[in-house]
Amino acid sequence: MTPLPELLVVGHVTRDFIRGETRLGGAASFSARVATTLGLQTALVTAAPLDFELMAPLRMLPRLSIHLVPSPEVTTFELDYSGPRRRVIQRAVARPIRAEDIPVAWRDIPVAYVAPVAGECDRALVEGLRSKLICAGLQGWLRRPGADGTVEPTIASEVSLPPRGLTTAVFSEEDHPEAEFLAEHLARHGLTVALTRGRRGSTLRQGTQRWEIPAAPANEVDPTGAGDVFGIALTLALARGASTQDAATAAAAIAARVVEGPELGNLSAADTQHLPPPSKAH
Repeated sequence: MTPLPELLVVGHVTRDFIRGETRLGGAASFSARVATTLGLQTALVTAAPLDFELMAPLRMLPRLSIHLVPSPEVTTFELDYSGPRRRVIQRAVARPIRAEDIPVAWRDIPVAYVAPVAGECDRALVEGLRSKLICAGLQGWLRRPGADGTVEPTIASEVSLPPRGLTTAVFSEEDHPEAEFLAEHLARHGLTVALTRGRRGSTLRQGTQRWEIPAAPANEVDPTGAGDVFGIALTLALARGASTQDAATAAAAIAARVVEGPELGNLSAADTQHLPPPSKAH
């Protein structure tokens, strides 16, 4: 019998148009690549056309198993930097990922990272998992496309009332104008919450406790995906038994390597040193 992967990642892979380039994006793709680079056997559930060519690098990862839910569209974003603030435009969206799309055996994977970018993962999906630790990157529950596709803030019901079983939430202060309030709200509901602040580090909340975690030193070249990397690294450290503060410090160190270049920057298997050893896992 084939052993279960150590980590389940769920969310849309995306096609991103950035300054004339077309890239593979999405928190799920970043998270899966980081986890496999750090040596974890990882399972990814996503939705896209079966022939989506930008997924080729994911398909070649030896530690990654992919369950691709066929979709006529791939979630597509355009990032517009022409104005004073970055504008994100949603050009297309793949079909939602539903609870029944998760292979039955994979629902028992011990650690899950749910990473919606366009509201594609819902409450039923999270509550259908049997993982001991479930973390969500909240970005896709905090935005929606307006009439012209421009992404605007929203608060999905999964944020207002967190799904049963959700233990940890990660999002950026840029994801919503009420980010501070939402972090406090989620902590009151019993979640461990990490609010990332780019070069200014992150704020952790757990119940009434609050900690400020500095960013790790880095020679920043490309910050794309840094928040996603922080989220998955925090999840892995918590799953291996690290305290909340130690897990965030480890996540900051791993995210710092990623911003030092395009794609995964300078991240390598050696960065596993920042995580507790697997023997401390649940």
